[in-house]
Amino acid sequence: MAKQSVLFQAFNRGIISKLALARVDLQRMALSAEEQTNWLPRMLGPMMLRPGTSYLGTTRNNLLSKMIPFIFSTIDTAMLEFSAGSMRIRVNDIIVERIAVTSVITNGEFTTDLSGWTDSDEAGATSAWSAGAMSLAGTGPNAAIRRQEVTVSLDDANKQHALRIVVSRGPVLLRVGSTAGADNFLREVSLRPGVHSITFTPSTNFHISLMNRTINAALVESIAVEAAGPVVVPAPWAETDLYRLRHTQSGDVIFVACDGYQQRRIERRSGNSWSVVLYTSSTGPYMLENTSNTTITASGLVGNITLNSSTPIFRTTNVSSIYKISSVGQKVTATITGDNQFSDPIRITGVGGTRIFTRSVTGAFTATVRLQRSVGAVGAWEDIESFTIPTAGSFNDELDNQIIFYRIGVKTGEYTSGTISVQLIYSLGSITGVARVTAFVNETQVQAEVLKALGGTTATEVWSEGAWSDRRGWPTSTALYEGRLWWAGKDKNWGSVSDAFDNFDPETEGDSGPINRNIGSGPVDTINWLLPLQRLVIGGQGAEISARSSSFDEPLTPDNYNIKECSTQGSAAVAGIKVDSLGLFVQKSGTKLFELTFDGNVYDYSSAELTLLCPEIGEPSIDLLAVQRQPDTRVHCVRGDGKVAILVYDKLENVRCFVMFETDGEVEDVAVLPGNVEDNVYYIVKRTINGSVVRFYEKWAREAECRGGQISKCADAHVVYQGLPTKMIGGLSHLEGKVVTVWADGDDVGDKTVSGGNITLDVAASNVVAGLGYRARFKSSKLAYASSLGAALLQKKRISQIGFVLADTHRKGVRFGQDFETLDDLPDIENYQTPTESVWADYDNETIEFPGSWDTDARICLEAASPRPATVLGAVFVIETNDKS
Repeated sequence: MAKQSVLFQAFNRGIISKLALARVDLQRMALSAEEQTNWLPRMLGPMMLRPGTSYLGTTRNNLLSKMIPFIFSTIDTAMLEFSAGSMRIRVNDIIVERIAVTSVITNGEFTTDLSGWTDSDEAGATSAWSAGAMSLAGTGPNAAIRRQEVTVSLDDANKQHALRIVVSRGPVLLRVGSTAGADNFLREVSLRPGVHSITFTPSTNFHISLMNRTINAALVESIAVEAAGPVVVPAPWAETDLYRLRHTQSGDVIFVACDGYQQRRIERRSGNSWSVVLYTSSTGPYMLENTSNTTITASGLVGNITLNSSTPIFRTTNVSSIYKISSVGQKVTATITGDNQFSDPIRITGVGGTRIFTRSVTGAFTATVRLQRSVGAVGAWEDIESFTIPTAGSFNDELDNQIIFYRIGVKTGEYTSGTISVQLIYSLGSITGVARVTAFVNETQVQAEVLKALGGTTATEVWSEGAWSDRRGWPTSTALYEGRLWWAGKDKNWGSVSDAFDNFDPETEGDSGPINRNIGSGPVDTINWLLPLQRLVIGGQGAEISARSSSFDEPLTPDNYNIKECSTQGSAAVAGIKVDSLGLFVQKSGTKLFELTFDGNVYDYSSAELTLLCPEIGEPSIDLLAVQRQPDTRVHCVRGDGKVAILVYDKLENVRCFVMFETDGEVEDVAVLPGNVEDNVYYIVKRTINGSVVRFYEKWAREAECRGGQISKCADAHVVYQGLPTKMIGGLSHLEGKVVTVWADGDDVGDKTVSGGNITLDVAASNVVAGLGYRARFKSSKLAYASSLGAALLQKKRISQIGFVLADTHRKGVRFGQDFETLDDLPDIENYQTPTESVWADYDNETIEFPGSWDTDARICLEAASPRPATVLGAVFVIETNDKS
């Protein structure tokens, strides 16, 4: 007979595979578990009954939803909730709502005309009704403006109002003030195409001004004062797209990519103002330049035009495509209605007669028009000619072999009245402009808006189509890295101009220029994620790809950019996550979790499996990842069966501990917001209540709230009551018909059934937590101790004694035994006394009898159940073996 006393001093080794239970030769296996469910280990070693979750409400119409954290700072956060076609916002866990006001905008739908709106167009600008929308076309300097005064009742003065504005073509400028044109209630904001919910607080009647200065016509589809109720902003993504959303944040803007959709910007302005708008770039990126004989002819240089092709190259899916078009020769025009207005420049080179260009001035005006030039580069303008009446003619500067730029216009102080049309035409050189397709006419013609002035109206073969469109596809992932906004997908990786997140202008020179590269071989049409680690790592379907410069400390630039495969595991369609300089991702099997670590030997990242000791932990699939950093680093891996595999993780301490989270329902989403002492962890849980499927928005309780005391939150979907003593506890209609556990005034008072949204206690209480119960189970790995002869793994053995070191544990909080069918409670009497406290702050009494029997596979099983708190710091057990068995 051999006997050994064994110390379990750490419960942070986690679950191991059944296939590894015989590996008693590995030291970490002795402290591992075959099962560890709803026990939450700490990095230091103890494990506690996991915190419960509080009920915060349901998703919109109980629809499948995806959360995206908005983190402006650690104390300025929000949670965005996306469901099919919509976005809601929670701030401080409360849905953002609008209050009721009686203020009404007249004719905000623009059904048949613009009645109710005052025409305040500046000289040359035009505002008009256009097919159910307000069209606003400026001149560049001058704005098209429509205004309306809205009556505010005495009761609604100084109440927050919100405007719902739908812009189909932008930008549109919005002002709200106490007088026409003022912006003292809402400073001028620029609205991109999309839906905007903009708040302001008027003290009197307010005046709305809708404006546009650009020559391109902007279109406002509707504007209204929002009704009372939760704010729901339309979003483009269907339910099946929600898990494919990839996002990154800069300040008040979240950039979103999704396979099959144009990118979006989620914008927050002051207070509770939110927008979902298109992300657009007027400067690229572009595909390769046209090499065929196909020409494109523009009908105009600025404004809204048509593009005509010599062959059928356009498709309906080209709407929103951009085209970069280089002219044959140079032509610039301008319409001048005020001081300091000039045309764009032309560039003159060559010798003799090749330098001749024409200039013309037309219109009825009182002003001095000047032709100016700048030598070598645009900027240092000097006067060459002046005109006070209409004129036309040619000009030769005779400055052979010099590069000279010319423009024509009116200087400050030299305009009095009238409208002046000016024009410069040069038959040589070219001007590169950009136009965006706004409507498909046929395969050889589209309508377009000019984003950068074109240089001619003759046919040209020098053109490039934009890289993004419904026809060419959209990026599938995004990230911010080294001051650039990166997009990836369709076998490409694009980096914006430095610190200009919507600029991909290929003419930007130097290291700050945009980056446009092919990713290479393999399945890279859909990029599952981008991780901004010490290098930018690209998650392809067949490999993980590192974008790197020639030296580790050098930034990526257009001339210093290389991509190499750093791992060939391949990734599943699950967003990767960043943990300091490490990256975590789901391998292409969909069931394994890998880490990306920087390898100093090869100066690049390499991958290693985190699920190696328990490959089944990710089955049937890992669908979502989120990382919690406080109080420990925990990776929440939401599985396809609604359970959550939680990885307690610390690379430096070599802690890689998987445990399971289970509840009465299925977890469908997880998100984390920063907290002061503990991060805030949110789950969306699908539950069945009274025969109906519902989806709850729930928040993990803090560990400090789950240790006993008057309020202890060890229950799921719970509610908290604090007030005068009462037996009737309400607020539980979301758990109608369910049996709930109840913690009242510092103790477990038993289970109750919810009826009519209420439960009735046996004794009145002032502090109550009621919610769904759950059990925590720990089953040790195989125990191979106390052997003097033979192999302890296969010898019959018996655990005869056990002792615990506990903290913050209910006197009935831990049950123990050799299996879960035969469990003993902690003793009712300790030190010859019956405990008076319901929860022990500390417990470390002598060993007690263990209900064990002789078996070759003796185990230790520990069980806890809500609402009774339990924290196990360590355990000592005595194991005996019969060496002659």
